[in-house]
Amino acid sequence: KVSPLQTLRFCDVSNNNIEMDVSDLLKNIPPNMEQFFVSNNSIKGKLPASLNNLPKLRQFDMSSNTLSGSLPDFTESFVTLEELDLSKQKNGLTGSIPDNIW
Repeated sequence: KVSPLQTLRFCDVSNNNIEMDVSDLLKNIPPNMEQFFVSNNSIKGKLPASLNNLPKLRQFDMSSNTLSGSLPDFTESFVTLEELDLSKQKNGLTGSIPDNIW
């Protein structure tokens, strides 16, 4: 039996005052997710180096949260990614944008 969430492809939980660590959040996203929006919450921590569990993700918006650390080079994990928004982090991300992301 397939869980109903396993077929979820779109999720927008922006502006909900969600407080949790980014790694806990990301490991619980269903693998068929194509669009995931979680902007303007209180998601904290460092982005993981790989997001291989999200092979179909096309749009990813985690703007206006509390992410920190450097921006990982997860371009191999995000082969289908078309839009990425990590802007307006309260703590700020560090480092440079990897050249191969363009």
